Amino acid sequence: MKLAFFQGCNIPIRIEQYAVATEAVLNKFDVQLEEVKEFTCCGYPVRNVDEKAYIIPSVRNMAIAEKRGLDIMVICNCCFASLQKARNVMATDPDLAAEINKLLAKDGLRYSGSTTIKHFLTVLYQDIGIEQIKKQLVHMLSDLNLSVIHGCHILRPREITQFDDSFVPKITDELVGLTGAVSLDWRGKLECCGAALGGLNSELSETLLNEKIEGALQAGAAYITPVCAYCHLQFDTTQPAIRSGQADQALLPVLLLPQLLGLCLGIDERTLGLEQNTTIDKAQAERLRALLGPVVEKKKRKKKARQKAAA
Repeated sequence: MKLAFFQGCNIPIRIEQYAVATEAVLNKFDVQLEEVKEFTCCGYPVRNVDEKAYIIPSVRNMAIAEKRGLDIMVICNCCFASLQKARNVMATDPDLAAEINKLLAKDGLRYSGSTTIKHFLTVLYQDIGIEQIKKQLVHMLSDLNLSVIHGCHILRPREITQFDDSFVPKITDELVGLTGAVSLDWRGKLECCGAALGGLNSELSETLLNEKIEGALQAGAAYITPVCAYCHLQFDTTQPAIRSGQADQALLPVLLLPQLLGLCLGIDERTLGLEQNTTIDKAQAERLRALLGPVVEKKKRKKKARQKAAA
């Protein structure tokens, strides 16, 4: 399988490890990601300013992929939602579609709707599949609780994003479960992390962030696993800035899902960029390494857990 790799604007510059870890994981399953130099911003920054200006960049990006005969794989939730929104608009507004195609023709492009937009998680879950991933695992983690946070844009509105169940999502939890880690049921799982308010209402942004951190810690999380790039920046960049040096405020380290899965696929920590996460130091990396063990079937893991609890 070959896909056009759409990273968006933030990830290549600020979260490079997300892209590198993702590519390393997919290489294990012979999924080839093509970097398309002509891709530009998805248009998300002007979403609330000018609807047409928001839609046009995403349509152009899809037209570029169409010309190459490729579907697009996205790892940024905002970009994913923007591209899906553009697909929906082009399918439901023929007048706007004709106007945008007229603009695209100046660059020798045309949008027909033949390119599919895939999120990294659905490539893993649907295109590769749970059973195929299981076959490639060389390690599993034990005694590791994670708080997954999906972010605002991947699940809603469901009729646009077409990703999982908006209220009871299962894809991420099942992928986490493959590694032996536990995806906790906690109150912030489907809520906003506050990143969108940064610079507009920093006090509220930090309040929302602290609520998520405290909620995850109270649920028993050792790490937080953000699906959204903005959530990652909030937990891995803003969190240390506002909580470091506060004796009563513990830091919650960030572990990206491709990093988690990559460890269990036998990919080395340097390639996965573990220590590029601001909240993971050498001691944290060593603790993760210590939790890696042999692959154990689910029934056997449950039996071992019962025996451990009884002891």
